[in-house]
Amino acid sequence: MNTHINRAVSSAPAKVILFGEHFVVYNNPAIVAAINRRIRVSAQLNDMSRVNIKSGENSLCVPVNSNDSDILSHDNSSISLFPIFKCVKHVFEEKNLVNVGVNLEIESQIPHGEGLGSSAASCVSTVAALYSLFSDLDKNQIYETARLMEQNIHTNSSGVDCYVSTFGGIVNFEPEKGFSKIRPKKKFTLLIGTSGIKHSTGKVVSQVRQFRQKNSSFFDDLSAKAHLICKKAISSMNEGNESELGSLLTENHNLLSILGVSHPEIEKLIKICLDNGALGAKLTGAGKGGAVIALIPNDSSKEILAKISRGPGKWILVEFDYDGVIPV
Repeated sequence: MNTHINRAVSSAPAKVILFGEHFVVYNNPAIVAAINRRIRVSAQLNDMSRVNIKSGENSLCVPVNSNDSDILSHDNSSISLFPIFKCVKHVFEEKNLVNVGVNLEIESQIPHGEGLGSSAASCVSTVAALYSLFSDLDKNQIYETARLMEQNIHTNSSGVDCYVSTFGGIVNFEPEKGFSKIRPKKKFTLLIGTSGIKHSTGKVVSQVRQFRQKNSSFFDDLSAKAHLICKKAISSMNEGNESELGSLLTENHNLLSILGVSHPEIEKLIKICLDNGALGAKLTGAGKGGAVIALIPNDSSKEILAKISRGPGKWILVEFDYDGVIPV
């Protein structure tokens, strides 16, 4: 076994969808950004041919040669770590490893199931830590493997979450053209509020599909508006126009509300943001729960956070992350 080091630690950022969720499924653009909240994975080889994964209160301890059905027959806490097990299997098979196992410890600053890309960041950070055991980090290889592995969670994943988590920054994604980086003229501060309401991305996407089938021409109109919002948002970021960018966030949220993917708790959190000085706010991710993002003036971010934090939801101030996955 030709190892580079015996223990490696990697860290990958969470993400927010700034503009374009749901419409991106139908060839519209979406703007996605990495944020400075991370998942950290420590990987250390063992000689027991076992995969031992610990993540918060969840754990999975199985032989490396376990079948998928073996894992999926465990309790829910173990099943939640199935995608991480698949990452290990993939890398070990790629490296032709035998008679060796690995201990993984996962620490997260990202709430799970709130639309902030925890599954992608977990895959990216895990793959990076595993590869680091054998060679220096190659972000292109990490991205390709993590994207493949995330399909164990989201079957039709576009790869956007893994891309942003791997390479960092703010990305404009167009399904027919791929990825392009956006480089804002100034620093922007976001406030993230989590509702605590879990959702099924697949079910929400299916609901939007049904909406589109019943309201074809209306959906096309909404889609055209969403496309224009993305175009304006890129200009706003390039020019450092905080006020316009905030207005565009709220405008995008209104389109998502029309699609029926908002939630009373989400609407409550957005109103709190707008009533207390946010420049704009919207849900982020699939909707029907999850998280909201609000753009906060840089010069009064702490005061606004203090006001908003008195109400419902859990709130954190974040900035964009430009590092992507890194060794720790």
